[in-house]
Amino acid sequence: MKKLIKILTLITLLAIFVSPVDTYANTLDREVTIHIDGKPVQFNNDLGYPIVENGRTLVPVRIISEDMGYEVKWDNPTQKVTISDANTKIEFKIGDSTALINGKRVPIDTREDANGNIVQVDTKARLINSRTYVPIRFITENFGGTVDWKIQGKTLYVYIVRGESSTPTPSVGSIPGTADYSPNGYIENIKKVSEFMGDGLDTRIGGKDMAYYNPIGGSTENGFLYVVDRPGEKYDALVVVKNWYFDSDAGTPMEKELKTIPVMTKEILRFYLPDGYEKLYKIIDDGYNWRWDDASKYVGKDISNLIGSSKPVKIIDGTGGLRIEIGTGK
Repeated sequence: MKKLIKILTLITLLAIFVSPVDTYANTLDREVTIHIDGKPVQFNNDLGYPIVENGRTLVPVRIISEDMGYEVKWDNPTQKVTISDANTKIEFKIGDSTALINGKRVPIDTREDANGNIVQVDTKARLINSRTYVPIRFITENFGGTVDWKIQGKTLYVYIVRGESSTPTPSVGSIPGTADYSPNGYIENIKKVSEFMGDGLDTRIGGKDMAYYNPIGGSTENGFLYVVDRPGEKYDALVVVKNWYFDSDAGTPMEKELKTIPVMTKEILRFYLPDGYEKLYKIIDDGYNWRWDDASKYVGKDISNLIGSSKPVKIIDGTGGLRIEIGTGK
C-alpha cells in the first residue's frame, strides 16, 4: 500500500521533468505495471514500453488498444492510425495534436488550468522506434474507460478499467446526523464514528476521543484510517487516511474491506463537515488518483473557501498518512 507523500513527490517530479525519451521504469527508477481490467499488459522490446514526457504518460498504441479488445490499423503512406470497436472509431496521424472520434475533431491531450477550464495541451501522436505513442488517457477515456494510478514500494501501477467492467461503489452505511462541536460533543462524535466502523474498529488504539479502523486485525499498523476528536487540539477534528484501496488486492480475503475505505472516508468527512465534504473528498480522491496539476493549491493551506466550508480545513501531507484538519480547536 502506498502513502500520499510518495504520490505527491512523484507528481512533482512529473510536473517539472524534461528528459530524453526513455522507458517509464528507467526514467523514474521504478518498475511500471499496466493492468487492463485486472490483467497485466505484457510489454517487451518489440511492442514498446510506456514512457513519460513533460508530465504525460505515453503508451504504444497497438498493444494497449489490442489488449483492450480494439482493432488497430496503420496506413503507412499517410502515417494514419485507426482504432475502432463496434461503437467508436478514432483516427489520427503522426505529428497531429488532434484526432477524429466518430468524425468529431478533438484534442489528443488536455489539462485543467488554474481557473478550472479544460484547455488543450500540445501533445502530438509520435513515432518512437517505429511504434506509435499517444497519452494513455486519450485511448482509454475515449472508449469509455478510466485510468487510475497507484504506487506500491518501487512499482508504479497504472490501472485501466473499461466502462462496461466497472462496478458500483459499495455502500457502507452512514453516521447519524452531524458532529456536535459543543465542549463535550466529542464523546458522542467518536462513539458514532466507532459504531460506524463496526467490526473493523481497533479498540486497542484510541478510546472516547479517537476511533481507529483496522478491519484486517493483527498488528495495529494494519489500520487504514483514524479519527481524532478531543479538546485542546489545534483542530476540532482530525481525519487521517493511512491507506487507499489498491486494485492488486482484488480477489484477496481483504478486498471487500479495502474497497470500503474511500466511501468510509467520505462519510466521516460528511459527518464533520456537511457544508464542504463533497468537494473536499473530490480533491483528496483526485490527489490519490493523479489528477492534481499542482499539489501546492491544496496542501498545507486553508482550503475552506475552495470547498465552500464554514470551518477552516487543511490537507497536510505528513508521515504516516494524509492528515485532514477540520476547524481551529477554538
